Amino acid sequence: MTWKNLAPKIVRQRVIIEGTTQKIVSPDAIEDYLLQLSKVLDMRALRDPFTYPAEDKGYGGWIHWVTSGAHFYSYSENWSNPSLFTVDAYTCKPFNAEKAVQFTKEYFNPIEIVWKEVEV
Repeated sequence: MTWKNLAPKIVRQRVIIEGTTQKIVSPDAIEDYLLQLSKVLDMRALRDPFTYPAEDKGYGGWIHWVTSGAHFYSYSENWSNPSLFTVDAYTCKPFNAEKAVQFTKEYFNPIEIVWKEVEV
């Protein structure tokens, strides 16, 4: 079936940011990053970020915002060399995606960074 917007009055915005780093991003860094990203994008967190180990693959984390949230995944050198991180932010409140990318670039100082907005 072809995609169509079932609720045009509801704002939906999504950005995916990926980057590579020399070392895997730790759970502490994931938590801090998600809290800081919330401030940068003017999103109100419902709770502190949650992080977890993903077996031998790396770490994951997420933060729940009043207007949706963001997920973060970091992959160990066993899966990606250099290490990979990926951020997926989805909200029902407009935000500046380029601001999110710039903040991410400054926060992690990645070897390489790419991003795209997903049209919803």
